[in-house]
Amino acid sequence: MTVFTASRLAVLLMLGAWACDAPTPEVQPQVRDCRLHVSVALDGWPTQIGVAGTFNDFDPRQTPLAPDDEGVFSAAIAVAPGRHRYRIEVDGRRLLDANNPVQVRHDGAEWSLIDIEDCSRPALTLTALHHRQAAPHAELTLQRIDAPLDPDSIEAFVDDRPVAVTVEGDTVIPDLRAPLGKHWMRIDGRDTAGRALETFQAPFWSEAKRFRWRDATIYQIVLDRFAKDAPFTPADRLRPPGDRLGGTLNGLRAALEDGYFEQFGINAIWISPLNLNPEGKWPGVEGGPPRYESFHSYWPIAPRSVDPRFGTEADVDAFVHAAHARGIRVIMDVVLNHLHAEHPYATAHPDWFTPPGCQCGTSICPWFSHIQVCWFTDYLPDLNWDDAAILDTQIDDALWWMRRFDLDGLRVDAVPMMPRFVTRQLTRAVAAEFEGLRARQYLIGETFTGPNERGQIRRHLGPDGLDAQFDFPLMWAIRSAFAWESTPLWSLADAWSQSEAAWAGSTAVMGNFVGNHDVTRFISEAAGQIDSRIFEQPWTARPPIPDDARAHARLRLAQTYVLTIPGAPVLYYGDEFGMPGANDPDNRRPMRFDNERTALEKASNRIVGQVARLRRCLPALRRGVLRPLQATAERLSFARDADDTRPAIVVINRDDETPVRLALPPDLVGQGPFIDALSGQQIAGDSRGLAAFDMAPRTAAILVPSTDPCLEGAP
Repeated sequence: MTVFTASRLAVLLMLGAWACDAPTPEVQPQVRDCRLHVSVALDGWPTQIGVAGTFNDFDPRQTPLAPDDEGVFSAAIAVAPGRHRYRIEVDGRRLLDANNPVQVRHDGAEWSLIDIEDCSRPALTLTALHHRQAAPHAELTLQRIDAPLDPDSIEAFVDDRPVAVTVEGDTVIPDLRAPLGKHWMRIDGRDTAGRALETFQAPFWSEAKRFRWRDATIYQIVLDRFAKDAPFTPADRLRPPGDRLGGTLNGLRAALEDGYFEQFGINAIWISPLNLNPEGKWPGVEGGPPRYESFHSYWPIAPRSVDPRFGTEADVDAFVHAAHARGIRVIMDVVLNHLHAEHPYATAHPDWFTPPGCQCGTSICPWFSHIQVCWFTDYLPDLNWDDAAILDTQIDDALWWMRRFDLDGLRVDAVPMMPRFVTRQLTRAVAAEFEGLRARQYLIGETFTGPNERGQIRRHLGPDGLDAQFDFPLMWAIRSAFAWESTPLWSLADAWSQSEAAWAGSTAVMGNFVGNHDVTRFISEAAGQIDSRIFEQPWTARPPIPDDARAHARLRLAQTYVLTIPGAPVLYYGDEFGMPGANDPDNRRPMRFDNERTALEKASNRIVGQVARLRRCLPALRRGVLRPLQATAERLSFARDADDTRPAIVVINRDDETPVRLALPPDLVGQGPFIDALSGQQIAGDSRGLAAFDMAPRTAAILVPSTDPCLEGAP
């Protein structure tokens, strides 16, 4: 699609006028509008309808809405700059603004929430964006007060370095060519009346291939457990599972710089929270004696302080810079739902929290009915969100972490424990501050559910909601199909179809995974090592490293599936090779690297890496449509096709020794012959597109055209 600036459009219109001897239409400048626009369609004709808000002493009579011929009542309301609560009142009924997805709760009532900009200054807004070679090409247009741009005043910077800028009328085109990696652009200037523009600043990436979050392969890290400045010792591995073990930011950066993540094509790293956490040992949610240290960092005692046990602010900067230099995005966990009792907010604002005494999951405080008011424990007070100041404070703190450390997104903890307006306000605030050049910041939420509770997850998605959530129902289906082999593979195919239907229209890039820090380790489930003592097994009967070829084969199939379906696969540290563990905290053991792994673990690591690199290389496995081909009790196959003559066909064989007979889609037949990128086996279909080949039980094949460049280096 061709995009024109206002000045270019004017030239074309003028040329057209000369060609047909017609008058030249005038191109109207864009005028900045900071009014609150409200409209509502009603079936009847009310006696009184207006807007009540902080800007008119909550008196709807001061701000009436006027009807049009279609029964739509509306007004454009001049409002002072700042944040305002408001609602529509119709003959005494109070309505939220259906055209504004952001709300807040105040004194027990829901209100629409709006941030009004200051129209006393002109501003630039992005009007066109496309990519040329590695850099974005952006065009920004003036939102005037009453005067055009002063072209001689415009200055553009990339990372505080002056860059060339073209000004065409009210349109500004900065030169964003820059070395590969992440950068920040800033533009300043004035209009011809001498008014200073609002500074326009936003991040952008210079990269050979434009990244979208559906291209991501995410690696999840519990920072205390991943890497120390020196290797973990045998004594570290013998310590109680709830103790701190000393993982650091510098240890993580060393693994990054040593190339550990390259073998899996990782381009996004999710780290656990960096907030300062309390000293000492504390009881867990199961009660009993204190035996947990705050190694996980979900118990913040300060809003904007890096825990020195992980490192310094400079260490965070160094890690993020090293990741960005390699094209890797960095996501950090953010805790909004609760604080630790030692947090200054808990003492300064006791009215910000729900009443104590309602512990989540007890008979008097069940999850399903008290999820937004219950406390995890008596030392983790739960925010009640009944004061707009709470929302402002928590969102501002989250933005500080993103801004200060140049993060690329957040993993939002405990999403269903907060009202939906919390994540919607976070989404809007992040977009306003960081997405001026459409560099999407990834906000992925955690809504822990069982196998069939997609509605709870879907509620927080959508264009106005989170960018993604973790697909827990699919995770349980993956475990049933592969770890336990208790359900047929066609049931897994059905689960994926149900998830696809549930997330349709949400624009979400969902997180797919075989396990995380809140569930038992996949390999221990696959080896039959998990018993029913969910809270005691991590302390008294920790599963050993399994010497079980079948369990590892199950892990490889599960990870192959996750890495070849649509969405963003999430590798929980250690699940790339099969690290064992019971429930939390045993599922957060110290990382073991190559020289500490068994032969089976090294083989699993190699195969998972092979599939992950293929996903990174082949667009079909990241962006292609999934087309089901076959689903039986023991076999599952599907095609991924990005309509670029480079399809992939995935075949998973759980426990069937008969030859595979696969009917290739007619439009893919001519793109063969195919080669299994995992084994090197050549596979050719007959004239009818029927391919027959052998597969060993509990193996997978990924068929790609024999000429595909991703086969270079494959076996």
